[in-house]
Amino acid sequence: MRHLLTEPQLTKVRAALSEPFNDFPVEYDYLARTVRGVDPNILYEILYSEVAPVCFINLVAAVPPVWTGFDPDILRESIEERLAARKSNWFRRQFDKVLVRWLKYSYAYIWKEIASRL
Repeated sequence: MRHLLTEPQLTKVRAALSEPFNDFPVEYDYLARTVRGVDPNILYEILYSEVAPVCFINLVAAVPPVWTGFDPDILRESIEERLAARKSNWFRRQFDKVLVRWLKYSYAYIWKEIASRL
C-alpha cells in the first residue's frame, strides 16, 4: 500500500503509531494530535499492516527491548524491510496476512483509543 504522504510525514506517523507498543503509559491525546489530518483509513492500515507487525513483540516480551520509544529511522528501516520481504515472498505474504488479522483483533483497543481522539 502506498500512501499519499511524503517520507518525512510517513516516518513521523509511523513513529507516533509505535508509541502504544512502548513500555510506558501512552499519551493518546498527543498521539492523535500528531497524526491528525491523515485519513483515518490510512492510519488504520499503517498501524496494523506496517507498525504493529514490527513493534508488537515489544509488548509480549518478558523484558521489553524498547522502553522509551522506537527510533524513527530504525523503525522505518525495519518496516521497509518487512514490506519488501512481504512483497517478494509468497510465504511471508501469507504469514503476514494472518498476523495482521490477529494484530487487529488483539490490539483493537489501540485503534479505539486513537480513533476516539481524531
